[in-house]
This record gives sequence, C-alpha cells and structure tokens, in this order.
Amino acid sequence: MSFWYVSPGLSKLWSPRTQELLGDIAQGSFPPQINGLQFPQLLTLSIQTLAMSILGIAGAGIAGMVLSFPAAHNFLLPGGLLNPNPKGLTIASVQGWTILVLTRIVLLFCRAIPAPIWAIVALFVLFPGILPSAIALGLNNLGILGRLMTETNENLEKPPLEALKAQGTPGTLLFLYGILPINLPRFLAYILYRWEVCIRETVMVGLVGAGGLGLLLTEQLSSFDYSSVVVTSNPRFLTNLRNHD
Repeated sequence: MSFWYVSPGLSKLWSPRTQELLGDIAQGSFPPQINGLQFPQLLTLSIQTLAMSILGIAGAGIAGMVLSFPAAHNFLLPGGLLNPNPKGLTIASVQGWTILVLTRIVLLFCRAIPAPIWAIVALFVLFPGILPSAIALGLNNLGILGRLMTETNENLEKPPLEALKAQGTPGTLLFLYGILPINLPRFLAYILYRWEVCIRETVMVGLVGAGGLGLLLTEQLSSFDYSSVVVTSNPRFLTNLRNHD
C-alpha cells in the first residue's frame, strides 16, 4: 500500500538526467585531491571524532545499564527479582510502577529526539567542540541502549535466579553474581554495536556545526568539492573498519 501511495517513478533511476548527474559526481570525485597540508587537519579531526564517539557511547552505556533495571518489569515491581514483597496493590507496588513508567519515559524521550537536535540544544549552552557532540550522541544512544538492555533484562531465564532467591540470597548478591554476569556480555555487545553507529552519526552532528570530521565533510559537500570528500571519508572508513575488527 505504501508503494502504491508513493507511486515512485522508477524510470528516473535510469533516465539520461540521472546518468548525467552521476557522471558529474564521479568525474568530480576522481582522482581524489590529496594535499599534504590537509593531513594534520584530518588527523586532528579524526582524533576529535573518535574522542566524541567514545565519550558519548561510554556515558550512554553506563547510564543505559543503570536505567535498564528499573525500566524492566521483572526487577523492582512486587514479586520481581530484586523486590521481596509479594504481588499486590501496595505502596511498594505503586512506587515500583511509578519508577518503571518514569524511567521508560526518560528513555523514550532521549531516543525520540535525533542526535542533531540534541546537538543544537547543547550548542546553545556550550561552545562547538567535542563536549556538545558527545552529549548529543550520548543522549540519543542512551534511549536506544536503555531500551535494548531493558528487553535483555526482561528476557532473563527466571528459574535459576528464582531458585537463588528462594534460598534466601540477598538482592545485592543476586544482582552481582546472578544477573550481572549473564547480561554484561550482551550489554557490551550492544554498546560496541552502537559505538560503530555512533561514529557514523558524527556526520549528522557535524551538520549543525558541532565539530569533528562531520563538520569538514559538511563544508566540502556544501561546496561540491567531491574530490576532497573522498579524502575526508577515508579516515572515517578506516575508523569504522578498525572498530569492526
């Protein structure tokens, strides 16, 4: 139905105008314009891009892990793994549901606003640089990581943990020796995956002038300097490839 509603003109993909424009881009991109004076700038901006992505994903990962437990249904609610109170409508039940709803609202709010919008808000308060970019990337990825980690917590195998709980294991020990060892590798996998995405999102953050390679790439695209775009894209490619390895 969406395909019928949009009615895309597929013939434009192989029209003479499309071929002409693609040819102009390819002709303007090759050979790449390699200037030795650009390498110090590219190196500095690459380090800034890597630093802002690490700061952003580290903050998002830590905060996401912290918020994922109160946002899960099987932890702080009455009868949950970390709440010894039986199920029922009590003060503890109301408090548990309140914390769960508020936490999920925070995560929803963080991931509902794109990173460039967060960057604009941060730039109103701070100067352009690594910090506002890291804050913008961290807030957006916090909502995404928090949601993924919450689902991981809710999909835990309950029988082994409930057996430990039935033997009188305190909630702190149950968390440290039962829950955290199971979920921590999954949390780290999500964090590393989002870190790779976070490096690519620095282009979108740079679109609003937050710094890094994205800012330089945006300036080159605005001036249709495709040969320099190819050179600027190589450090980003190598950074993502190194992260993937």
